[in-house]
Amino acid sequence: MIIISDYAYFCSYNRVYCNVAKEKTSDSYDRIVKNTGLLGGVQGIVVVVNIVRTKLVSMLLGPTGFGITESFNRTLNLVKSTTDLGVPFSAVKTVSECKSSGADARLAESVLITRTWAFLTAMAGFLLCFLLAPLFSEWAFDGDKSYTVSFLMLSPMAAFSAINGGETAILKGTGMLRELAKSQLITVVATLCISIPLFWKFGLVGIAPSLVLVAFASMLVTCMYTFRAYPYRIRPFSGETLRKGFGMIKLGIFFTITSFFGAGAFSIIANYLMKYGNAEITGIYSAGYLLISYLGLFVFSAMESDYFPRLSAVNQDREKVNDLVNSQAEVAILLMAPMIVGFIVFLGLIVNLLLTTRFLEAIPMARLAVIGLAFKAMTTPLSYVSLAKGDSKTFMLQEVLYDVVFVAAVVGFFKWGGVTMTGAALTIAAIADMAIVYAITHVRYGITYSKRALSVFIVQLPIIAATWTALYYLDGVWQWVVSLALLAVSGAHSYYYLNKHTSFIRSLSDKVRNKLGL
Repeated sequence: MIIISDYAYFCSYNRVYCNVAKEKTSDSYDRIVKNTGLLGGVQGIVVVVNIVRTKLVSMLLGPTGFGITESFNRTLNLVKSTTDLGVPFSAVKTVSECKSSGADARLAESVLITRTWAFLTAMAGFLLCFLLAPLFSEWAFDGDKSYTVSFLMLSPMAAFSAINGGETAILKGTGMLRELAKSQLITVVATLCISIPLFWKFGLVGIAPSLVLVAFASMLVTCMYTFRAYPYRIRPFSGETLRKGFGMIKLGIFFTITSFFGAGAFSIIANYLMKYGNAEITGIYSAGYLLISYLGLFVFSAMESDYFPRLSAVNQDREKVNDLVNSQAEVAILLMAPMIVGFIVFLGLIVNLLLTTRFLEAIPMARLAVIGLAFKAMTTPLSYVSLAKGDSKTFMLQEVLYDVVFVAAVVGFFKWGGVTMTGAALTIAAIADMAIVYAITHVRYGITYSKRALSVFIVQLPIIAATWTALYYLDGVWQWVVSLALLAVSGAHSYYYLNKHTSFIRSLSDKVRNKLGL
């Protein structure tokens, strides 16, 4: 088994190779930082708009509305992950490989195949949700069939989401990141304009119509960009087109099974909290989880949109895969750690800004759970390796193992300490996930963390833990003095490292200095 060691190891062999490797590493960092900045910046605007939306929704619907919305979304995600055959994800690999080959004919064919299968899975999702609406109502709301009409109304949402997933895969696979960013911005504004008036006018009754209309608007916006570059064509009755997509579908089916378990795990948790707690507890848990998800969007959205297609394009070269994994992990933890520290420090202000005082119970839960994002920053680059290589069985294994740990941890910790301790459960699950994914990826593919990636992680993790400790044990002015000092240390470490290894950050720093006349 060949294990790629860190950058310094190669430098000891050959000074010339060292310089070339340094150049390539710098280029890799620059691209990662630039694309993370682009997509993360967009997500920042998305979060700001969602702040307004979430604040208004919390005022209009309260925790009960969050709980109902959570049950709808989890059930529809389960339907989608069951029927889309993994096309939104596996198509990214197929399209990106065709794009990197430089053959326009192959690329056009991969787009055609993606759209054809996306259309077929959209129809399957619609029919499944429509026909099983009474069962979904009874299952999602603990035997209550009164939401059957709502699930009937939500049936088109499954179709819209499937088509949107196929078109988004085309944007990612072809590297149309600017178009992807624009579509995300337009979609979030449309979401605000659609949902708030419905919630204000109809209250809880407006939840289902708003979800459907938002899904439709999102699909239209994405199609607006993809149709310009690749005119829409499908061949749902062509045996040849369907056969050529079997490779993509084979990979996607395993991803579908994995997504099914993942969506099922979230649904089990939501239903468990609804049954042994109530809609308000489910809403508090969902709100805390939502806050953490917002934070993760800044970094993890760029991984799926930029990192995975690039990883897929070089998936046969172990050395390039290892370098790309470590570069992505280093940048991810450097960007994520200061945000985690800031989140812990200012969470009280964030809750007051995003939600209402009725959600204050989500603060201790979210402070515990957000620590897990540090581990996720290191795990996510590794978790994509098996998919990029088309080894979907391995991917399914590591994801199912995580789902089991996740459900067991949340259920166990909820019984022990209520909704607050579900935050600790999420962090425990993230730690277990890192151990599982690293062990599997290392043994199967010979991929390992570099010393530099681990050193960055080892420096930032104690700062995060110390910040949580300061907020928990200290009071008054010392709480702020210590926590803000730790935030400064975390930010300074990340800035120093990125400024040293990326010309992009140095260029931005120089521009800022020039503006300030320094």
